[in-house]
Amino acid sequence: MNSPDTGSKSRSFLYLWAFGAAFSAVFTVLIWLLGPNLNYFLDSLLPDQGSSWYYWKLPTREFWGMVIVWIFYLGHQFSIWVAIYLGQRNLRKFRSQALWGLPKYCVVALVINLVFIFLHLLQTHLWFDGLAQDVPIMTSQGSVIIMLAILLILENPRRGLLLGLKAGRPFTARVTDFFKRSHPYIFAWALVYTFWFHPMATDPQLLTGFFYMFLLFTQVTLAWTPAHFKKWWIVLLESYVTIHAVIVAVFNTSFFNSPVMWPMFLSGFAFMFVFTYLYALKTNRAIYWVVTAVYVLFLAWLYLPAPLGYGREIMNLARLEFLWIPIILHALAVLFAGLAYLKIRK
Repeated sequence: MNSPDTGSKSRSFLYLWAFGAAFSAVFTVLIWLLGPNLNYFLDSLLPDQGSSWYYWKLPTREFWGMVIVWIFYLGHQFSIWVAIYLGQRNLRKFRSQALWGLPKYCVVALVINLVFIFLHLLQTHLWFDGLAQDVPIMTSQGSVIIMLAILLILENPRRGLLLGLKAGRPFTARVTDFFKRSHPYIFAWALVYTFWFHPMATDPQLLTGFFYMFLLFTQVTLAWTPAHFKKWWIVLLESYVTIHAVIVAVFNTSFFNSPVMWPMFLSGFAFMFVFTYLYALKTNRAIYWVVTAVYVLFLAWLYLPAPLGYGREIMNLARLEFLWIPIILHALAVLFAGLAYLKIRK
């Protein structure tokens, strides 16, 4: 989003960030504590039927239950889009009408997200189903992938795409500016859609995902504040997907029809951290070498036979599975930047 007012020294932004982080943890625990109340729904779920099957949806679609979840989703989606629109159009006005030391946008976005988070919890316990009952699972996964790829474009001027090297055309300044203006709407769609896709149940896959969603909602609320642009915070948000993806792979044994896909996710997202995300921090060169060495040692341990290593089949290394995720994310970043470049040139 647009550059923050660097002269602002208000601690309100830090308090808002701290509240968001604390809320993320506390509300995730609340979902877990209320989990036993969902046993009636969970006991009725069908067996997992493969990678294209979404496990947490009821066997029978309930019309009014889905009407309600779509109304809540659309209400959340359009209200946060309107807040973003007003924030972009009336940024000076939103700052001059600050509440509690915060820009008005932050307060409005915070209230919107809090209201719909509690509504989603209530909706889950009354009707259970999320949007997953009506739309394919890949739409949820794809929305997050799109967000991560666009973030590579936004961060390219600051840290580069690989090893700190900045990409040239089509990653031009005008393309970056295009995504600075448009990414709030894209990211808000990705987050709100994914949030309402899942019920608030207690499986580790869902709990880690909702904790991630709450952190990302905090980032949406912090728009146009210095905290929104903190390098370590952005790196943390990008890197947390590693934890979530590994837990999904471990607990969902049908994922890609394999019970042992976690090494691909861990090595792939760790590659992104080591060779892309870390370069945003502008840290000591020795730290880069140490982190890179740890990653290489991890790969060696992963493919070495037991007892020296984990004993993963060497054929997976030959297939370069640790590069699949980096290739996908970087390829999408090039694709999106290229499309924007062509649009701007017209």
